[in-house]
Amino acid sequence: MDESKDISDNFEIIEQIYKKYFSEVENSVPHIQQVLFDLQNESYKTWKNAVNANISLQKEFIKSSNFNFTIPESYKSLIENMSEETVKYRSLCNKIIIATIESGKKNVKTWNDNADIFMDLNRKIMHFWLPVFTQK
Repeated sequence: MDESKDISDNFEIIEQIYKKYFSEVENSVPHIQQVLFDLQNESYKTWKNAVNANISLQKEFIKSSNFNFTIPESYKSLIENMSEETVKYRSLCNKIIIATIESGKKNVKTWNDNADIFMDLNRKIMHFWLPVFTQK
């Protein structure tokens, strides 16, 4: 049997496998992204509903208990300031996360745009070293 044919057959199998693999990935990733998006939205709704339910229960308790519960103005101001700082912090974290993701996306795009250059460089290195390892 021809040795070059065997090598060619080996690479045909490898190409079939990688094409099948990436075809499956391309079909499944959008569904996974949608499921994760739905989970994120459902988690947000649950969190929001839990906070609203607790606030409602606390209001009901105060009204039902007849406690004269008044928050001093200094505490109100402190709570408002803490809330504002929390929102600023979260906004800053979101900006950092987005910038990090955008930077990663840019790096991947740069690598992808230069994949042919890397392949050519690796080919040159391979051809440079190949005579050292091949039989004459």
